[in-house]
Amino acid sequence: MSSSVIRVLLNLQTLGIKYCQSMEEVITEEEEQREEIMINEPLFPRLKDLYLVGLPKLGHFILTKQALEFSFLREVEIRKCSEMKAFVQQGSVSTPSLEIVNYDDEELKADDLNEWIHQRFNSKV
Repeated sequence: MSSSVIRVLLNLQTLGIKYCQSMEEVITEEEEQREEIMINEPLFPRLKDLYLVGLPKLGHFILTKQALEFSFLREVEIRKCSEMKAFVQQGSVSTPSLEIVNYDDEELKADDLNEWIHQRFNSKV
């Protein structure tokens, strides 16, 4: 991911990734380290809505040891992501504005997105 693309992503309010059969993670650790996106600015600081649909190999959104905050994230939809074990692998995530998580057409409230996804995955195993 180039620096110019990352700058554009700083203003992103809605992100939808759908039907990518081989996608295992959205942001790779290599991209995070190479672009240093965690050091100077938060990842997706204006993101309000996130849709992850039809990603059967997706294990997590990002692999990082950092603590991430999605201050404005209010809605997350996760459907047909059967391998998703966590939102942030190894790190932690804060979603203070999160209102709704739609997981395989079931709408729920989640205070801790990472823990919620982890529990859902473990209940299926």
